[in-house]
Amino acid sequence: MHVADEQKGAPHTALDTSEAASAGKAGPKTATHTAPLDLSVIIVNYNTRDVTAQAVQSVLDNPGNLDVEIIVVDNESSDGSVKALRAAFPQVTVLAAGHNGGYAWGNNIGITQARGRYVLILNPDAQVYDGTLEQAVRYMDANRDVGILGAHVALESGTQQLTVFRHVSLGNLIWNMLVPNRIIRKSHLFGDQRYASIALDKAQDVDIVAGCFMMLPRTVIDTVGMMDDRFFMYSEESEWCWRVKQTGLKVRYNPEIRIMHYGAVSTGQTSPWKSVEIAKGHILFLRFTRGPIVAWFGALIMLLGDLLRAVWFLPAMLINPRHEGARTWRARTGFLLRALFNPPRGQTPPRASPSLE
Repeated sequence: MHVADEQKGAPHTALDTSEAASAGKAGPKTATHTAPLDLSVIIVNYNTRDVTAQAVQSVLDNPGNLDVEIIVVDNESSDGSVKALRAAFPQVTVLAAGHNGGYAWGNNIGITQARGRYVLILNPDAQVYDGTLEQAVRYMDANRDVGILGAHVALESGTQQLTVFRHVSLGNLIWNMLVPNRIIRKSHLFGDQRYASIALDKAQDVDIVAGCFMMLPRTVIDTVGMMDDRFFMYSEESEWCWRVKQTGLKVRYNPEIRIMHYGAVSTGQTSPWKSVEIAKGHILFLRFTRGPIVAWFGALIMLLGDLLRAVWFLPAMLINPRHEGARTWRARTGFLLRALFNPPRGQTPPRASPSLE
């Protein structure tokens, strides 16, 4: 990787910590670091050895004129990831986390080790192109009002993946209760939840950019805190974006910065577990940003929506008990019913003890 003679540009000015405090409970704090590098790329790996290797290689092949470090955090994989990645990439820091504390928890381990002026959260099933990293850093240097930067994301087929979202609210949960998700995603009539009404061919300020590519100035992380690791998986990026926006900074989607994303490699495209975790993430987001009463009503609305869908899934389950959609519906409905009486409060993350051994 290119080693510059001097640090490029000046980092974003740190924000007043009193502003961050007003955003609610922040994630774990980090100490302010001297940052001799331009960019730290953090990749959390969980049993995705081969695709993670491709992600790492894409960064190694395309650093541009930047000083870049790569930190891979392995969340206790069972596929030999740590040994294989260390052997293949001796120039990359591969940390064995010792536990699987989830996506936010793993990224936070990487953030504590990062030395870059900017930190990039990159999914293990994503790949950057020639110019991606350099263009993103240059854009952030020129746009100091941006706290989080997202990219144009293409699936392996070349189709654009929708990676900009509005924050979960009781209003859009009601629309989800009444209208199938496949329609809501493509329409601006039901709360514009996926920003269907905006032009995705130009830069836009949004509520949330997907966690497969999130670039932040180190100074912003030092101010608002790292990811909230009470989330195990799903909605952690939503809460982080919300917290950054509370400081007055922008969350920006820039289609000129492009990556490729396989999508859901470690979790699968659909499963009962994934459906439950997504619902849990919505409830936790509402709890941490709007309070427990709003979160309870959010769980109730989601449950009512699932009960309405029983007209489709109960017959399917009776005909074929292994029907994937029916199994997913049953798991999520059961979780939401329990959540009304025992609301989720988030995990107690395991103590981090990453190892280079």
